[in-house]
Amino acid sequence: MDLWWNERTNQPVKPVILFLGDSITASGHYIRYTEAWLRQHRPTMEMKLVPCGVPSETVSGLSEAAHPFPRPCVHDRLRNALDTVSPGIVAACYGMNDGIYHPYSEDRFAAYQEGVFRLVERSRGAGAKVVLMTPPPFDPPSMNAELLPESAPDFSYLTPFQEYDRVLEQYSAWLLSAGDVADQIIDLHSPLLDHTKEHRALDPAYRSGDGIHPNRAGHWVMARTLLKELFGAAPGVIPDVDAISRSLAEETD
Repeated sequence: MDLWWNERTNQPVKPVILFLGDSITASGHYIRYTEAWLRQHRPTMEMKLVPCGVPSETVSGLSEAAHPFPRPCVHDRLRNALDTVSPGIVAACYGMNDGIYHPYSEDRFAAYQEGVFRLVERSRGAGAKVVLMTPPPFDPPSMNAELLPESAPDFSYLTPFQEYDRVLEQYSAWLLSAGDVADQIIDLHSPLLDHTKEHRALDPAYRSGDGIHPNRAGHWVMARTLLKELFGAAPGVIPDVDAISRSLAEETD
């Protein structure tokens, strides 16, 4: 399947990618790295990347009792985002918040699946193709919080299940095996795990972020993966986003 050709309209895909997701996407680092690399190495490519993540958001509509407010759900804003941006591709990364930091539950997993199917259906209904990304891993050694055993009475992002990454592994495995649930599935979970293992082998005290949110190096791993899977690129060095932005601004003065 050619991601850049819309079989439904028999037209090239509009070069606008709408990125949906939780706080990992809201930070925007992996999107800025991706865009900066494209501007530097493929300056003639007309491609617009639109970050549209929301902190605490889910695709499932779930929220843990201890969360200070009900978690927002992407479906409450999806229509407006699609109408405003009119993307050719919707790239969505959910899962970290959808297990609400509890042990695995069939009901929570079903809510995640239903939310993903609904996001794909609504995005395709707006004329966009859909790229789904597996959730980044939960990294307990980097978490500065109390980690709870499976027997604990309740969990939250402040006191998560100590083996919560097992839940995210199941969510990721389902996405990767779900066939044509989307136009493309990109695995971010595995390369981020490999990155952390590699660095922790050199430095046992290595922190990949705060346990939930990848650090800047992790965001570069995410960007590098997107560049490979979406654009067939093999970038090596992380781009200097600020320098590239300044250079482009000077060219337009």
